[in-house]
Amino acid sequence: MALNYYMNIVDTSTSSKNSSLDNSIKNIPLFEIEPVEYKVLDTLITDIIFQSVASVKNFKNFEICRRINVLAMGESTQRALDKVGINSTSPEIPGSSGLIKMLGKKLIKRKFAIVKGLDGLEEVHDHIIKYGADAENIVCYKRKKFLNYMEIREKFIEADVVIFSSTFAAKIFFENIYIANNAMSFLCISERIKEYINKLGYEAKTINYFSEDLFNEIKKAI
Repeated sequence: MALNYYMNIVDTSTSSKNSSLDNSIKNIPLFEIEPVEYKVLDTLITDIIFQSVASVKNFKNFEICRRINVLAMGESTQRALDKVGINSTSPEIPGSSGLIKMLGKKLIKRKFAIVKGLDGLEEVHDHIIKYGADAENIVCYKRKKFLNYMEIREKFIEADVVIFSSTFAAKIFFENIYIANNAMSFLCISERIKEYINKLGYEAKTINYFSEDLFNEIKKAI
């Protein structure tokens, strides 16, 4: 599919990248984020991991981040932390596998807090426990589907390209919105999301969502 400036590109992220393309990319989230009450139980934390932008936006105890090691799941989460004045480190390849690689296996005597959403990914938590460290999950938000997708479905009728930043968004899209005969290109910000869509029987490609030239990234992908 040849990309031109009249194509209908939809980003399904709840925290869409602020693009320089003005209105060339429409942001249509497929679910909402609700805060969840939480407590930080361990006061001897050595490392804290933020698994998403939403985990940053719904966390309230940033004072503990100023005295410990702070890790972000990816570049978008790292940017969200920057906005609240917290320095952090993120893996070269965003996602659980990249963060696990960055953590390594020498984790004994470290105490991790993992800030995440309800039913969020557990791969990082399991890796930390496996290699002898302690890990406390801090669940500070939940993802909630909309009651009805009829109006949202109409917004996708003329979409040429759809960008997914989570498997949850992809699941909602293919269950509630997608009409199989629609000619669309599916782009993902991670291999995990791409593999999920591939398993559903649809072709998808990954892009560098955080590129300074996102439009060119989309062009190269499709």
